[in-house]
Amino acid sequence: MTSISRQPICSLQPQMQNTIIIGIIIRSQNSKIIDPTRIRYNVGSRAVWNFTLRDSINDFINVTVWGAVDYINKLFTTFNIGSVVEVINARISERKENDPNEIYVPSVTSPFTLNLNQRSSLIQMHHSPAITRYQILLQMPTKNPAGTCNLAYILENTESLKNQYVDLVVAVTFISQTREIVTRLGELTKIREFEIGDESTEHTVSLTLWDSEWIKLADKWESKHTILFLADVQIIYNERMKKSVLTIARKTILTENPDIPETKDIRHSFQNKADLGSMSPFAIPNPNSITKKMTIHEITNKLNFITATNSNNRLQLLVVVNAVIDDMNLESSDVPLISARCAKCKRIILNGNDSCMNLECPFGCGIKRPMNIISLNILVNLKDDTGYLVGCQLRDSAAEQAIGCTVDALKEMTNEERIQLKAKYYKKFCNVRMQILGPTMIFHKPIYNIFEINKIDFLDTIQ
Repeated sequence: MTSISRQPICSLQPQMQNTIIIGIIIRSQNSKIIDPTRIRYNVGSRAVWNFTLRDSINDFINVTVWGAVDYINKLFTTFNIGSVVEVINARISERKENDPNEIYVPSVTSPFTLNLNQRSSLIQMHHSPAITRYQILLQMPTKNPAGTCNLAYILENTESLKNQYVDLVVAVTFISQTREIVTRLGELTKIREFEIGDESTEHTVSLTLWDSEWIKLADKWESKHTILFLADVQIIYNERMKKSVLTIARKTILTENPDIPETKDIRHSFQNKADLGSMSPFAIPNPNSITKKMTIHEITNKLNFITATNSNNRLQLLVVVNAVIDDMNLESSDVPLISARCAKCKRIILNGNDSCMNLECPFGCGIKRPMNIISLNILVNLKDDTGYLVGCQLRDSAAEQAIGCTVDALKEMTNEERIQLKAKYYKKFCNVRMQILGPTMIFHKPIYNIFEINKIDFLDTIQ
């Protein structure tokens, strides 16, 4: 390719050849393998990757890259959100009015889209002293902050706003660890849940990250400190919850700690608010983010108060409890310590069965080959000077980390070996990070989830 012409996004035209466009990636969707039946010619396995490129405050454009699976996967893992790149010899296409594909890509200012092909185009890192002028664009919202809604308005009008897109400036109030789920189509994928709030309401809203780029970036988010500008969050009807909810869509762009006055105002308003948990019992917070200490008596009083007031809001506490491990059921056969569960619907697989018997599950009804997971559930009783917490759950990866033993190794142990394993914590004074979920009309008993256990040395107890 000779006579390459550098062009800003605002100057692009469909007839241009051999262009080089420099910008920063502000949105990256997961790469996707194309269904072989949709490939027109027999050219082997193909994949596609979509990202959004920005080169100024006002100009950003969507980019689609086509190629072999290995080639696309390499690009996807090499170029991330925040990468300043050179896009060379892309085909410039005019966006069509009322194109149904527009709902699957972010709203952009350019009337064009860029298409890259493995054989005729190139993408590479850009290196120059001017790179910082692109990096500051990561903190510039892609929409006008004057057009944002507040959460109170959205929560009050979700039904009338159904299927619409809204813009928000919010604080992150909770961020979970990454976990794997099985989709309704029986595919294994990673997600990360987080919750948001603003000054307009005491309620928080739960959202889920599906793209691996945002899942990774969320490692650095801090509760009540990280502010997000959410452009084009969608309001949809959730069949499972039987109500309209906010959701991250393919059009959505997240801007972290946007460079706007609202960021400072919202962050300041959340500084003195209590730590908040998640509405989802499956969303596990980073244990290091749990710092509030409570005694068992204080926890019990909180639970009793919620029960006495018949509150519709489920109590959620993220707390550190300093207590003695009064018992662990590592050697017990009364309660299932190790069980096989369906990876999709989480139902226990009965002995002699290959899958769950849930006809609404793709594995249980035979649409998909069964996918089961081995679940470890250790029941722990805690005791301090003020009372007991009985039946706390230490599960799966948190359990394996605590006992220093994999579930497969535990299955092979004798009863005597399990008793020795239990001795690591039995009757020892420990620092326990946990989540308490209060009872509801459906779940009549509180749930105590343990995320981390660490023994406390005697010197620590007298400080």
